[in-house]
Formats: sequence, structure tokens, C-alpha cells
Amino acid sequence: MKIRQLEPPKKARIEIINMIDVIFFLLVFFMVTSASIIAMKGIKVNLPHASTATTTDARFITITLTKDQTLFVNGKPTGIKNLSGRLSRELIEHPHDVVVINADTNSNYGDVVNIMNISRKAGATKFAIAAVTK
Repeated sequence: MKIRQLEPPKKARIEIINMIDVIFFLLVFFMVTSASIIAMKGIKVNLPHASTATTTDARFITITLTKDQTLFVNGKPTGIKNLSGRLSRELIEHPHDVVVINADTNSNYGDVVNIMNISRKAGATKFAIAAVTK
């Protein structure tokens, strides 16, 4: 009886193409998820509409007033009592910054004027009111 000689065993290979696909899909998933998390942390303000609104490239300090009268300076919550000190510190670092006021459409006009008055006392000389173009 003649025994057939078996072929030498083939070397095992690890196929990485499937792993690359999985890594790619995980990367895309985390990129999309992180983008949505950033968008959710924004301050919800319903800006008024203006047909003559323009954009600017100047440096600016953003003061946001929401419809429930919450005040933010550059995205950080601030009380009306702390606004002057906070703006003074910002304007010392960058004295030529434009103060942009993002006031909700439903916020009180008197509050916006009060914010402008406090800002002027803190040293602001340039103002802009944020609006959405039609």
C-alpha cells in the first residue's frame, strides 16, 4: 500500500480587510456623534431677522441673552451683577473687540439697553446686534 504524501500545511493568514472596515465605521460613528454633542451644547437663541444684516471678521465678545433672561458671555453663564467685571477682564486683554449682543426675539428691550449700558461702562466702544438675514 502506497501512502500519498500530504501537502505541507498552508500558513494561516489574518485577513485585516474586515477589521479595517469595522474601524472605519467606528471612526465615522464617533465623528458624527461628537459633532452632534457640540451642537447640543450651544445656547438656543431665536435671533430677529434683518434684511440688511452683514458678517464681520473682527474679533468679538459675545453676550447672549436668552428668552428666560439667562445671560452668557462667550458661552459661559454670567449674572447681570458680574457682567461688568467679566467684560472689563475681556476688554483688558483685547481692547478693540466688538461686543456682539445675541438677544432672543422674545427678550425685553430694556434688558438689551441695560446690557449695552453696562458694557459701555466696562470700556466697550464698538457694538453689534446679532440678527439672521432673511
